[in-house]
Amino acid sequence: MNRVFVALLALVATPVVASVAQDRPGSDPRTLKPVSGVRGASGSLDNPGLGHDAEHCAMRAELHPGKVINKCPVADPPPPPQPPPPPPPPPPPPPPPPPPAPSGTCGSAPAGGGTVSIDGQVYVDASPWPGLTDWCVQLSGPVSGAVATDGSGNYHFTGLPAGTYTVCEVLQANWHQTFPADGPSCPGGFGYSITLIDGSGASFIDFANLSP
Repeated sequence: MNRVFVALLALVATPVVASVAQDRPGSDPRTLKPVSGVRGASGSLDNPGLGHDAEHCAMRAELHPGKVINKCPVADPPPPPQPPPPPPPPPPPPPPPPPPAPSGTCGSAPAGGGTVSIDGQVYVDASPWPGLTDWCVQLSGPVSGAVATDGSGNYHFTGLPAGTYTVCEVLQANWHQTFPADGPSCPGGFGYSITLIDGSGASFIDFANLSP
């Protein structure tokens, strides 16, 4: 009889023990609360899913600078270096010096009205024989006057009446004439004496010079 009573008592107590065990904190995963400082299976408390908390990641980054730490967020890469600014453009070249001014006043071209012409060049008597700009060439005869040479050293007298003319150059300072070697006397050396009829002309009435 005592054995039957004990067995019945055991059967009655078993559901109660099971119920108590189920109600203990931590026995049901749905009611478990994490303990402070203890990581869960999915990661840390402040960044769940990555695997390490911020303090641990900072410590690993300090120990391994520049390396990717497993289960830690990756910092953004530094911006690429900017190219240096282009150098400033070079300054413009200085303007060319002005051509030498003719010695004295050249004067004005002779009055026209005829059909005769005279032309030539004033140049440097050395290779490549460049022309001399703004040199004065004087003409005297039936009409008189003067003209300055152009950028190539050329000069022109046009619309002259027929007759005999003398052509001279005005020699500039620090220059001496080398051609022509003879002819009518001029202030700087020699010149030309030319007789022309209506409708004719004289060309290559040239003057060569050197400095000094």
